[in-house]
Amino acid sequence: MTQAGWYADPYGGGGHRWWDGTKWTDHVNATPVQQAQPQPQPQQPVPQQGGGPVLHKTRYGVELHADAHAITWDGTTIELARAEFVGYTAVQTRMRGPLNIGSVHTSTDYHFEIGFFPVNQAPAIAFEETGLRANTPPSDWQFLVDLSRTYVEPRLLRQFLAAIEAGQTVDVGKVRINRDGFVGGNVSRGWDGIEGVSFDKGWYFVHARGAGKPILRVPQQNQNVMLLPRIFDALKR
Repeated sequence: MTQAGWYADPYGGGGHRWWDGTKWTDHVNATPVQQAQPQPQPQQPVPQQGGGPVLHKTRYGVELHADAHAITWDGTTIELARAEFVGYTAVQTRMRGPLNIGSVHTSTDYHFEIGFFPVNQAPAIAFEETGLRANTPPSDWQFLVDLSRTYVEPRLLRQFLAAIEAGQTVDVGKVRINRDGFVGGNVSRGWDGIEGVSFDKGWYFVHARGAGKPILRVPQQNQNVMLLPRIFDALKR
């Protein structure tokens, strides 16, 4: 979505990190890099010196600005370093033409959210692209998801694992997790015998070793649910 190149390392250290055009890599240069900055392209995310890629445009008369530090949409700004949850979904529906006549086509609704708990009370941003028939996710939605995966999810994962290690119980995607095990829906299990978590068609499935069917499924709409596979991998025995 943006031009690859060396940019100031968003993780600190004073060096430069290689942006491959879609994500930050593990390649770090501790010395200053002299590089001409590419010129911004209209209506596209562009590199920002010292902070990685930037998305800045007006959609339907509303400003959308997103970078490595914050996301602003419809007058609300959420700092990535402080956000307590993220969530994103791509939900497909099959539709026919008017009066249920004609060929069937697939429509996809894309949703992204970021903010603070409690949901629907504390500040949050919800961004949607609806009724799209293309197989490729819309670029603005994908940009926000990529920001989340790069700057928000690793921090939240570290915080959750540190809290669990300290003996606390955390809520991840409406699954309560601690050092002894987890509770979700009507399922309560310890970590012994847990295989892991998979994702398929809008659901995260918890698997036990030797079980033919998943023992728990969690919808992708739940906040922070994308962290479940990594948390379960870190805690299962």
